[in-house]
Order: sequence, then structure tokens, then C-alpha cells
Amino acid sequence: MPDYRIAVMDEFPFQPNVKDFITQAAFDALALILPTVKGARYIITDGTNLDKIAYFTDVAGAKFYLVPTEGWLVFDEDSNKYYKFITSWTEYIGQAGPTGPIGPTGPIGPTGATGATGPQGITGPIGPTGPIGPTGPIGPTGATGATGPQGITGPIGPTGPIGPTGPIGPTGPIGPTGPIGPTGPIGPTGATGATGPQGITGPTGPTGPTGPLNQIYDSAYRCIIISL
Repeated sequence: MPDYRIAVMDEFPFQPNVKDFITQAAFDALALILPTVKGARYIITDGTNLDKIAYFTDVAGAKFYLVPTEGWLVFDEDSNKYYKFITSWTEYIGQAGPTGPIGPTGPIGPTGATGATGPQGITGPIGPTGPIGPTGPIGPTGATGATGPQGITGPIGPTGPIGPTGPIGPTGPIGPTGPIGPTGPIGPTGATGATGPQGITGPTGPTGPTGPLNQIYDSAYRCIIISL
């Protein structure tokens, strides 16, 4: 006989839809409005049943709570969004898309300012003193008789003019170019692709005839194995 593995709803990670996220008080109030909707499911947002999935097991308001475990996924009909449970319920927006390409490198920063002009060169040495002027002429010879005294030596010629100032030393070299500006930032990561629409649920098939059952709970698969 073939074996069929049937998921146990208390442990199945892909849970049926919930109507809304509501407080414990709101859920208790719904239980008083008879007949309740059998199977209507809600996620409790406070109290001792925080984060549990609560639902009505009949039309008389009987309640049941499922304790979620890591990896559960559920669709909220009120917000039209999927939610996943890790340690609490958070919106599930699908798997992240691939990282977008790195943006182009930013432009090179401007050239740094020109360095300061080097110090002025040392002034050249003073030119040499001009030559001494010529000695004045010897006085005329005196008349014959006693030799006249020798004429006095002429005055020393004036000092020659000071030589011209040496040329100004060359301008110091231009300072080095400033460093290149930093590379522009990496472009933003591409946006995550939108989640595809939910497929249309097919119509429920007719219930088959009840046959003899031989069922075993398989803890590894978290399912019931039924042999027909």
C-alpha cells in the first residue's frame, strides 16, 4: 500500500493565511460574536499569547493557539503582506536581489595650490675699488741758482664708484602637486525585485471515500504517515 505524508498544521512552517494582527482583547471580543467563523486565524500582538496564531475551532467561539517556531511564514490578509517568524513576526519582502554594479569612480580632485616662491638669492659681492688716480705732475724746475724745493706730491685720486649689485637669484622650484582627491562612493545596491503575485487557489476537489487508515507520526518530517 502507498504511504502519504500529511503535514501537521501545528508544526508546518508554511501556515495558512491570517485575517489580521490583533490584541488579545480584540480576539476575545470576536469569540463573543456568535456564530464565530470556524478556522478564522489571527496573530496576537500582546499578553501571554504574544505572537501566537489564534483561531476558532468551531462556530461556538472555542479558541486554539499555535506557538510559532523559527522559519514560519504566513500571509496577512489585512495588509496584503507576508510575514516571517524568527523571534518575532516581521515583514517578509522576498529574497534579496543581487548587489548592483559598483558605481563609476568619482572625478579626480583639483590640483593643489602652487607652493610658495623660494627665498631670494644672495646679493652679489661689491665690485672692486677703482684704480688710484695718477700722480700729479712734478713742479717746474726753479731758476738757476739754488735748486728749488721739490714740488709736493699731488693728491690721491678719488675712490672709484661701487660696482653694480649682482643679479637676483633664480625663483625657487614650484611646490609639488597636491594629492588626488578621494575616489567617489560606491553606487547604491540595486533595489530588490518585487514579490510575484500569489497564484489563484484552485477549486477544492470532491471528498473521496473514507478508507481504512494506518497512521504514524514521523517526528523527523513533522508529518503523519498514512498508509492506504
